[in-house]
Amino acid sequence: MRSVAPAADQVHTTLRRSWQCSPGPCIPLGAAAWRVEIDDRQLETSPRDSDQFVVKWAPTAARRGFEAGLCAAEHVDAAGLCAGRPVRAADGALTSRAGDGVLALLCLVPGRPLRAEDPVDQAWWGAALGAAHRSLRRFVHQDLAKFQAAAVPSAAPHLAMEPWLGPAVVETAAVVRRIMVTDQLTYGVRHGAPAAARFRLDPATGRVGLVGWAATGTGPLLYDLAHAVLCAGGTGADALVEAYVRAGPVPGDECEAVLPAMLALRTAVQAAAVAARIHADGGTPRDHAELTRLATLLR
Repeated sequence: MRSVAPAADQVHTTLRRSWQCSPGPCIPLGAAAWRVEIDDRQLETSPRDSDQFVVKWAPTAARRGFEAGLCAAEHVDAAGLCAGRPVRAADGALTSRAGDGVLALLCLVPGRPLRAEDPVDQAWWGAALGAAHRSLRRFVHQDLAKFQAAAVPSAAPHLAMEPWLGPAVVETAAVVRRIMVTDQLTYGVRHGAPAAARFRLDPATGRVGLVGWAATGTGPLLYDLAHAVLCAGGTGADALVEAYVRAGPVPGDECEAVLPAMLALRTAVQAAAVAARIHADGGTPRDHAELTRLATLLR
């Protein structure tokens, strides 16, 4: 049975009970997130410039990974990069039960999302991702998901939708596995989903923050960079890559040699995810256009 996020009134009640505060109205930001105003003097937070917070919900089955991501955000934020760190509940817990899942209260990271197509924003994007990777070098958590070169079963029915898709997943995964065995790669804690929309540029300070740590895991750091490059169009993201190499822990020669293979794998995995949506319910026009774009990048 699929878990269902709580209603806003239940979120409000959980905040009052577990964080012992008097929140304002919970404004939905999506299916499982809300924006809320709380006087930060009621909370165990460091001095802040805003009383705006974000509440996020995760199903019970995902709790351990969700909390591992919260710990990573807490670590990155302490290192100086705004990461939407969690505000711990009155008992010190990261989350509190709500319905058939858990809620977390996060500090709001101010600013606008980065624009994927803008070379200037791409430079901010790469620099912030590199800084996050560098700040996480000594972070460990037992519940971080481990990287798998191919998370999509080669016999999955949606891979037969296009003749190129199944072979692309198998072949790109095989190339990356060979690299992981034969080459000295830089491993660490990955954000997991570093799309442009996860970054926030605050015009008032010029600072860039990184939010959305639910997919955090360990593995080759260049797979995170490949995710970002794919979100930037798959090609022509030189500003992003160059800024990442300057700020991050991955040497430039490793990036030059390995990024193309990681990008090919990330493209194939993304194509498989889009095909799965189309196979399940026909998809949207955007899904079909995205599958065509990804096919062009793989061929």
